[in-house]
Amino acid sequence: MVDLAEVRGRTHEVASALNGARAALGRVENLLNEAETVDQALTLRLKDVQSFGRSAERVSRLEQDAIPKRRAAWESQDPRAVAESQEADAALSSAFRDSLGEAGPIRPKLQQPWQDLAGLRDDLRVSSEQLKKAMEHADALDRMEEYDGPKDQLANVRGVKAIVDKAEEGVAEAAARVDAARTIVFRFEQDPPVIRSEQLAKEITSTRDKLRNELSSAQEKVRDVRGPVGSKRADVAKATDQAISASDAAKDAQKAAEDLAKNVQAGTTPRPASAQHTESSSQQDLRRRLDGKAQSSSVER
Repeated sequence: MVDLAEVRGRTHEVASALNGARAALGRVENLLNEAETVDQALTLRLKDVQSFGRSAERVSRLEQDAIPKRRAAWESQDPRAVAESQEADAALSSAFRDSLGEAGPIRPKLQQPWQDLAGLRDDLRVSSEQLKKAMEHADALDRMEEYDGPKDQLANVRGVKAIVDKAEEGVAEAAARVDAARTIVFRFEQDPPVIRSEQLAKEITSTRDKLRNELSSAQEKVRDVRGPVGSKRADVAKATDQAISASDAAKDAQKAAEDLAKNVQAGTTPRPASAQHTESSSQQDLRRRLDGKAQSSSVER
């Protein structure tokens, strides 16, 4: 005989895990939508990186102008040459500060998309762990010969878990890429080359290229995740609805069995004296009168 309490507990765990997965995948689809939040934010940040990179041209031009003037001032020690060198270095320094100013806002603007991706990553990891446990319950249900519910729950849970795990992998990489971009900007701001290093334009270009690579890769991962999650929406919903129906049926079956047991017990157990019916005073008086009439009839006979 099937253990109804066990069935109810296991079907509930399976339904809860699948429902949680459906909710997590729904958040993934919403936040990674092409016209919303993460994808749109990455597109805007790539435009910022492109704008920042263009400053390398001006810095490079001023750097090339400053190098010979700096050499001439050192070789001649002529006051006029020294003044021209200092003026060229000042112009170069100003241009590089402008580049720093363009790079600066990129990092805080990446904070929200990074938080969104990190939150999705954590949600998917939690869901994956719940589905892993649910697989044990689904497997046990599939093995119960007396269980008359759906027998394909293990396959359903395993299929949804594969979708969740693939999404988590992509979202985690996208989050890591965005975080790497934030670090690149931070290092550029905190440790810039010295003005006379002849490395200013090269550093801007290198920073631009690294940022573009990280953000483009992050956006590519976002889009790679979004497609499969959207295409599998109906499959996840079907598996979840089936599990919820099975859980509701198991709950109803256990309740019906409990109610039946209570009714059987109530019909076979002797009632205590305190619960027995007590005659009213009028009923007792009627009984005495009837008893008395019966006695008189017997005497007369």
